Amino acid sequence: MPSAERLDLSALRAAAVDGDGSVVPLPSLVAGTLTWPWPHAHRVLHAWRDWAEETGGIVRTSVRLARPVRRPAVVAVDVALAGHPWGAGDAVSALRRLRPAIDSIRLVAPAAVWLPAPRVPAGTTPVRAEVRLRRLPPEAVDAFAAATADAEVLAAALHRVGNGYALSALGAARGDDEAERVRTGLRQLEHRMAPWS
Repeated sequence: MPSAERLDLSALRAAAVDGDGSVVPLPSLVAGTLTWPWPHAHRVLHAWRDWAEETGGIVRTSVRLARPVRRPAVVAVDVALAGHPWGAGDAVSALRRLRPAIDSIRLVAPAAVWLPAPRVPAGTTPVRAEVRLRRLPPEAVDAFAAATADAEVLAAALHRVGNGYALSALGAARGDDEAERVRTGLRQLEHRMAPWS
């Protein structure tokens, strides 16, 4: 029986598991963010879902609907892909065909991969919701888009997690009354997504 190759865990920053179960160190990843103005949200959400279902080598990906304070609302797709850097263009071509306003996808060191954390305005308290989803059919994407448009949230995101998905949402409140209103909106979002949780 051949001896197993040892991994230098002190130097390891990211790894993938290949088809036979072997752990493969990743010296670099193709990662970044594609961003569109808010009116493109519906088509970007559906394109991201189709892409996430069909694309191999995904280390991490999410689609975010964000309403930053005093800034235009946007929809953004974050990706981190394992594989050869020269294949990056093909891997994200379906998303790039939607003509993002900003495209920061490039070859990066694994240690540089992180998801932007939405911030709440000064003087407010964050109110969060997180739901694990068993599946994400197109009707679930429609429900997410509709519920997010109605809820008082600063940001809401769908994340690809292994073979499933997760939802996260963030609101902000000044005082107990506003916090309860935001929590009610987040509970309605969770309720709308319950058929797939």
